[in-house]
This record gives sequence, structure tokens and C-alpha cells, in this order.
Amino acid sequence: MQIKLRKEQVPWVMAASRTMLGPVLIAGDACGWSGVITAWLVVTALVSDIFDGVLARRWHCDTAGVRLFDSMADTVFYVCAAIALWIGVPQVWRANAGLLAVLVGLEAVRFGLDFAKFGKPASYHSYLAKVWGLVMAAAVLAVFASRRTSVLIPLALGLGIACDLEGLAMSLMLPVWRKDVKTLRVAWQLRGEMVGPIGKAPRVVSQRTVAMGCAITVAMCLLGAIPAFAIEAGQVVYAGGSAGISSDTIGTLDTTSPTTLIFKYIRPNGTPGQIDIKYENIRSFEYRNDVRHHLGVLPAIAVGLLAARQRTYTFSISYADSSEAVQVAIFDVAKRDQPAILQVLRARDPHICRPRAYACGGMLGMR
Repeated sequence: MQIKLRKEQVPWVMAASRTMLGPVLIAGDACGWSGVITAWLVVTALVSDIFDGVLARRWHCDTAGVRLFDSMADTVFYVCAAIALWIGVPQVWRANAGLLAVLVGLEAVRFGLDFAKFGKPASYHSYLAKVWGLVMAAAVLAVFASRRTSVLIPLALGLGIACDLEGLAMSLMLPVWRKDVKTLRVAWQLRGEMVGPIGKAPRVVSQRTVAMGCAITVAMCLLGAIPAFAIEAGQVVYAGGSAGISSDTIGTLDTTSPTTLIFKYIRPNGTPGQIDIKYENIRSFEYRNDVRHHLGVLPAIAVGLLAARQRTYTFSISYADSSEAVQVAIFDVAKRDQPAILQVLRARDPHICRPRAYACGGMLGMR
């Protein structure tokens, strides 16, 4: 059975596909897919969001229904992205709980006002909303790729708050539902046309200019996310253990003390924290150099095309705390830092080669 797709249906299909990508993003993050794969899903959604509008305008099928469905598809996808982030990188939302609460509250107020006044959600697609969408996509892309928070997250949330305030102001100004209201000035002019004197016609930006600007912004976002695929030199990631710290917490290892290895980090509430590991209390440590990848439900060929294998450098340390209870700490370190940390542990661990039940450094043949 052959299905013929008319070109005026393509924008609808692209928006619907973006809606379906949201649950896939949640499932992939819950299954532990590679961060590169989930990042590519975000890129796919962003490209779809850009070009469904471009194609709809070029093919003269940019109706109010298409624009409303496009807005709803964006909302569904980014709600799913937020849920996926909560599953995979919960510290992102804990660190930005205040901004997130304000944004969610404004979204609820805005939807309530729009339904009460127009009977359906607004679909303004303002320039500020476009900037917010691009920054939010770049922020989500960086977090999924690096599995840690990004400075773009609070910026995106702040832009979202500004966008909701702009949308509320537009809804209060306009007496009837309108699509594609680019700025507050345009909204005020439209109000004048409907209820008073005719204002100055808004300036129209060419489709080519908008498409070129979007393409340049996407390219810059992708280039900016490239360094986030690996741990940077000087950083250490707490990958797990018994210390009660969230996995993927970023910090540093202080090796300046001759008696204690200190992991320093910042708690979600902004206060400093640390783990003190006395060298004399180290029971064993193990160094691993692994290739990390996860197939999920995708075939191996697709993973090979979308995600390069990520090599990790991991230290697992078993030690006794002040109460003589055995604790475990697992750290991921940068490639260039692992030789120095390995040398420090070998030099200062007093049990490193005693003929006892210790792992003699546990170096997996790298002694």
C-alpha cells in the first residue's frame, strides 16, 4: 500500500514526529542510552521545528491550525525533555528549582488566560520565543551530551520567563486570537487596527533571512556543545559510591595533603562539601580504562553512525572512614589527569604491595 503525502501535509507530519520524539527521549534516557544519541534526538527536533515553518510559508499552507499544532508539539517535546533530564540528570533541576517554579507558574497562568479569553492556546511565535527555543535546545543538548548541568540552563529558564511575560502582555492587548505576532509593538499596532486608528505597518523580515539566522544559530550551538562530550582537565566526576552524593557530581581532587585525598564539590544548595580519604585507610583501589556505550533498542550500526565510543578513566577506592566502616568512592577523571592521580595513589597508599588481602593497587595489570 503506497501512501502519497501532499506537500501541504509535510509541516503537520514534521510537528507530529517532533511530538513522538518526546516519549522516545524519556525512554532512551531511562534505558541509559548514550548521551550523544539523546543529544541527536534534540537536534532532530530542533531542525524539525525550524523547517516545518519555513516549508509551510514557502508552500503557502501556513494556516492558523498548523501554527497552533506546531506550538503544541513544541510544548509536548520540551515537557518530555524536562522529564528525561529529571530522570538522567536530576541535579540540573535541583540547582535551578526557583527559576523552574516561576516558569511553570507563568506557563499555567498564561494557558489559563488564553483559554479563558480565546478558547485555545496562543500561537504568537515571537522573536523572543524563537530565541528562547534555540537557547533551550542548546542547553538541553549540552546537558544530555555531557550528563551534567550547563550555564545555559538558567539562561534558558530566564528567557522562558521573559517570553511568558511577553505572551501574557500580548494576550491582554489583543481582543481576538491572532497567530505570528512577532513583538509587543506589533501586538499594540494590531490592537489599534482592531479597536482604534490604524498604526504603522510592521516591518516584515524575509524568510531567507530568518532561515539563515536559524541555521547559523544551530551551527554555533552544535559547535559550542562539542567540548562537553568529555570530562575537562582538572575536573573529577563522582560516578557513585557510599558517600550519599548524587551520581555525576562534578568536583576536584586535592592531592596536596601528604596524608589525605580530598574530593571537593558543591552541593545543590550552593554550599561546599568534601570527602576525606586518608591514604592509610585505603583498603584497595582499582583503575579501569573502559569504552562506554549503550545500544538501548537501537541497532549497533545506528549507534556507530550517531555516537562515537566514549572512553572513560575510572578510579574505584575502598577505604575505612572515621568509624572504621568500609566505604567506596568511584571517580571518573580526565585522560590527561589519570597518570598523575595513579602515581599519587601508588606512592602514598601504604598497603599497595603488602602480601595481604589488598588488591596491591588493583591496577588490572598496570603495576
